[in-house]
Amino acid sequence: MRESDTSVVKPPCLTEGDTIGVVAPAWSFETDRFMEGVRKLESLGFRVKYDPSIFSKYWSMAGMDKGRAEQINAMFGDSEVKAIFCANAGYGSIRTLPYLDRRVIRKNPKIFVGYSDITILLSYLRTVARMVVFHGPVVSGEIHEGMNKEALEFLLSSLQNTSTYGEIEANSCRTLRPGRVSGVLLGGNLSMLISSIGTPYEIDTRNKILFLEDINETLETIDNHFMQLKLAGKLKQIKGLLLGQMIGCRDTSGRNFTIADVIDDVFGNREIPVLLGFPSGHQNDDGLNITLPFGIDVTLDAGSKMLVFHGSGVSRVESIPGRVKRSMKK
Repeated sequence: MRESDTSVVKPPCLTEGDTIGVVAPAWSFETDRFMEGVRKLESLGFRVKYDPSIFSKYWSMAGMDKGRAEQINAMFGDSEVKAIFCANAGYGSIRTLPYLDRRVIRKNPKIFVGYSDITILLSYLRTVARMVVFHGPVVSGEIHEGMNKEALEFLLSSLQNTSTYGEIEANSCRTLRPGRVSGVLLGGNLSMLISSIGTPYEIDTRNKILFLEDINETLETIDNHFMQLKLAGKLKQIKGLLLGQMIGCRDTSGRNFTIADVIDDVFGNREIPVLLGFPSGHQNDDGLNITLPFGIDVTLDAGSKMLVFHGSGVSRVESIPGRVKRSMKK
């Protein structure tokens, strides 16, 4: 059976009028940009809620570690909040993990959206609560009045559509290795997934379609990350590899190596579909950042440059203490 059919927890879908809670687990942010994102969410018909402590600062982060974690705990425990968005990424999310309340999180599965540094939280939620999580934009970054229209459509569809996410044709991508495979989609920012190895929250890549993206890392660093994944056994049983646009990840040695060369070195003669340049995660200015639900069955057709979702990341679910009631409606 598929993971998403048996054990994965799909959070309740987001509907117009629902409340979105915003937390700041990582970097601090510009207040004006944050408020612009809040206004955009409100213009879409949602209520927005956040604690005033979100504007705190400690070092490069939005307040002390425990305080940032308490924001997350509070939003999961707040029955009014139906989805949780992150104010910013950057750095600091990993420092909140010791203070998160897994009991509250497990009892109240909710939509959780973020990317980049937020990847470590996505991995945490997947590990402790089996939740579908959403690799998508942050409030003080891509969410604003002039945001990419397709990015907005993908964001809303992924959080509101309870039938299926459908097919994504990625014609701008590059096929590094052809093939068609199916499995559960997981992943996130490469650097952050590396930082999770050896912790209780490291990613389980067995029989998965692995999505990886990063930005402004030297090709030697990218190669080192892939080698660490390989030596940790994280690439041994993946079924396919979907790579983001890897903005600014270039060879600085003067040898003109590429991401394709790294993939060839790492996988050798192993036959595995690999598609490069998928528009999710870090993009150039106003680029298309497609929201990806992690934990859902997909088919990756690298030759045809297509990603097919076999279901949605949300469901019409009524949470009842001690049990979960699922609607039969599609």
